[in-house]
Amino acid sequence: MNKISTVDSLDKNFLENLFNLTAEIKDSWPNIKQIGGGKTICLLFWEPSTRTKLSFEHAAKALGFKILDFSPSTSSIEKGETLEDTIKTLLALKVDGFIIRHPEDKISLKIAELLPSNIFFINAGDGSHAHPSQAILDVYTMKEKCEDLSKLKVAAIGDIKHCRIIESQMTLLNRLGCTDIQFYGPKELLDNNLSPSFSEIKAGCMEDRDILYVIRVKHERLKDNENIDMDFFKSTYQINESFIEKTKFTGSVMHPGPINIDLEISNAVATSKKSLISTQVENGLYTRAALLGLIS
Repeated sequence: MNKISTVDSLDKNFLENLFNLTAEIKDSWPNIKQIGGGKTICLLFWEPSTRTKLSFEHAAKALGFKILDFSPSTSSIEKGETLEDTIKTLLALKVDGFIIRHPEDKISLKIAELLPSNIFFINAGDGSHAHPSQAILDVYTMKEKCEDLSKLKVAAIGDIKHCRIIESQMTLLNRLGCTDIQFYGPKELLDNNLSPSFSEIKAGCMEDRDILYVIRVKHERLKDNENIDMDFFKSTYQINESFIEKTKFTGSVMHPGPINIDLEISNAVATSKKSLISTQVENGLYTRAALLGLIS
């Protein structure tokens, strides 16, 4: 396997190998094996990125890969060149692998079909469809807190509908034995493919949860007819000290970033001992290095 558009093809054996390699890389960083061999990876990001792009770039360089950082906004795409012709051009320049983020849902499936069998590819997020590497690093981080994922109890809160991470993450958790997952948020942000209804925020509702996964409202993906009452969202779903007290949540808080401080989460909670947010960012470096190590 050298192309990852979604997590659907990642079986339990692959995930166990990936997590074991991630742990090895984490323990030995930055003294890791140079497996890049001078191969070239092209980063094509049609959408802004901080954590995903920089961690992939840092990991790839540490592994001995060369990087082509492609910016669509300063390329011939601005003159009308198609995605297909852009990829053909880069293949002619002897690129060995691609890491691509694109705003179109499921475009990663088309990209994987366009690429020759010897070229590796990782989807770094396509529309609201999938974000495999983020889901992988999140589940790895959860596994560090609870080795037996079948015993893990998760709550996800916020914009479930437009989040490209959550379905990938739930697929991985289910595959590894975690099925006790609750969803919270306003009805306008419900994804019926994941859950037919949201759970109600009430006193003590998260007392048994180990992980609270917070998702920002994806304003950039809202359609014209989707109107979210942000004052209501903040008053009901913001993760702050009052929310923690009301719900009796005692576990760990996660957030994939970027964070809108004092909108979906308060600074006090985001920087508290409950927060695994910085750990997620760090683990993103190691899991993405491991991913490149296994598929390149």
